[in-house]
Amino acid sequence: MRILVMLIVAKLVVAAIPAAAQRPAVQLTNSTYPGATDFQIGDRFEVVITGAAEQPVSVRTTMHGRTDWGPVIGRTDIGGRWSTSGKFTKTDYGDWSEAWTVGGKLADPVVQFSVKAPCLKGANVIVVSHFVAETCETVEGRLTFATPSDSEPFRTPDGRMAPGRVRSNMTAEQYQTEIMEYWIANCMGDGRRHQFGDEAATLITKIIGVNSLSEEETRHVLSIIRAAYGKLELIPPAARTPSATSSLLQNLADATDKESLKKQIAQTMAFVQ
Repeated sequence: MRILVMLIVAKLVVAAIPAAAQRPAVQLTNSTYPGATDFQIGDRFEVVITGAAEQPVSVRTTMHGRTDWGPVIGRTDIGGRWSTSGKFTKTDYGDWSEAWTVGGKLADPVVQFSVKAPCLKGANVIVVSHFVAETCETVEGRLTFATPSDSEPFRTPDGRMAPGRVRSNMTAEQYQTEIMEYWIANCMGDGRRHQFGDEAATLITKIIGVNSLSEEETRHVLSIIRAAYGKLELIPPAARTPSATSSLLQNLADATDKESLKKQIAQTMAFVQ
């Protein structure tokens, strides 16, 4: 077992670093008003991905605090390019974040933007809890624009509809998934994390799917994994063997070019073994 661990750790540390030219990049542009740095309802947009040739493309979309961890939606062509386009509608009103993944690596940058109301003059902004509404004069008359509620679906950049949250009658799995998503983003939680063992990595892998994490999120995951193995005597026997954990850590190592992060991943692998 000790030899196996050393081999795994060595593999994580010396994983090859791809050429800088292969690092994927993403650009979001306003096709209606070229050069504009923001968007209004009615504007057309284009997303252009550049990276290595013939690599899978996915996007993690966050709209007003809700996240869709998308599947593979396309592949770069032989020139390393992929693109999509669309038009922002009234239901797209609000704040957005898009983290694109190309060939298992996070594209630069994580795109953050807002889709604003097409107001002709000053607007009244109403904030109620996590709900934001704006009423103003437009070319179509006086209209109200509002962020969708948690229970409403929202549209991802590739046209899929991400389902809304189900707050009532949540299953234990849905509840744990929501908590884990929060921990990945914020590295918060309580002492119960150590009871997961290998189940923590299984759940994290299921959540993120084909999407890559940022450096900060990766470090959060490493903290979660360490806490999950903090008290071995409390972990169910079936969850003590780190099979899913090893696979997750290897994927995290493959996704980063940062040596300090690779080293921390290797140290976490050694810790859980």
